[in-house]
Amino acid sequence: MLGRTLSFYFARHFAKMVGAIFLLAFMLTALVTYFEFFSRAFKGDATVGLGLAAMALFKVPSLTEDSLPFAVLYGSIAAFVIANRRLEVVVARAAGVSAWQFLLPACVVGLLAGTIATGVYNPVAATLLSWSNSLGASVFIDQSKPVDVTGGNGPVWARQKADDGTESIIGSVQSFDDGLGLTAVTVFVFDANGHFRERIDAARAHYYPGAWKLEDATVTAVSSNPKRADTYELSTNLSANEVKRTFLSLDSVSFWSLRDLSAAARHAGVPSDRYDLRYNVLLSRPILLLAMVLIAANVSLRFSRSRDLGRVIITGVAVGFMLYVVMKIAWDLGSGGIVSPPLAAWLPAIVATLVGITVLLHLEDG
Repeated sequence: MLGRTLSFYFARHFAKMVGAIFLLAFMLTALVTYFEFFSRAFKGDATVGLGLAAMALFKVPSLTEDSLPFAVLYGSIAAFVIANRRLEVVVARAAGVSAWQFLLPACVVGLLAGTIATGVYNPVAATLLSWSNSLGASVFIDQSKPVDVTGGNGPVWARQKADDGTESIIGSVQSFDDGLGLTAVTVFVFDANGHFRERIDAARAHYYPGAWKLEDATVTAVSSNPKRADTYELSTNLSANEVKRTFLSLDSVSFWSLRDLSAAARHAGVPSDRYDLRYNVLLSRPILLLAMVLIAANVSLRFSRSRDLGRVIITGVAVGFMLYVVMKIAWDLGSGGIVSPPLAAWLPAIVATLVGITVLLHLEDG
């Protein structure tokens, strides 16, 4: 049985390597994000100052959430390879310690990291992203070239009606204030007969009961020159909850709020697939990180019996990347309602974990 001192030693060594890889990813992401925003300021599209730096910094935690599984994978590989280089694994196995015993501390750390990432890191990242989105409405001057802060899925559109029978389609790639505020707004207005009447481009829009208030707008009507307007009021039949469900970025929603949003969507009779998928993806994160640890363990065990370190590390990275691609495909199917959201979220992580355990059983016990 692995002693408590040795267990804490392996766990501490594993946690340090994973933390170092994640910190490196965090710093690189922060640097790239700041330079992306700074380039906008250099072109005159944004104001340089503490607001720009704060906006970039607040956005980074949300961006690095998806890098956590890779940080655990690469950190685990590095930890196990270093342990092999120091002959720690060899000595432990010679002392009668099985692979399952010295892998247990790493697996526990992986599960704890996933639990903390879901229950603590995600809510903090969601709150900071909301602040970043709100700052973006004032930092960026030229909203015609927006930086997508809603997850890279392109503009979101909503069809709405007015009291006079006209219809309009409003779209934006950025949102703030829980989806009630929009930036880089485009609106196409049609008359009661369905004929196109005018297009409105606005820097910002904010929802009020029964209407949108568009700021710094340009109105282009049929057979007329564009006209500028400081404010433009657009009637809408959408409720505040409908606006939030349409434009709210899930990355800015805390894990602890997703179930309430899903229940509210079902109560309103609208699909709740994207809320259910996001909730289950975050809930399954500890199992996913456990799978990454097991994949790294397979690389470590193979390295102990082979000198071809580069090949087995590349194999481990390739397996992790393949798993990520499969998860993304499953998540897309789940968000589209083709596959049940819990199945799309949990199946890849569970299958990867079972495959990792099976390979380890084969390597250890034949």
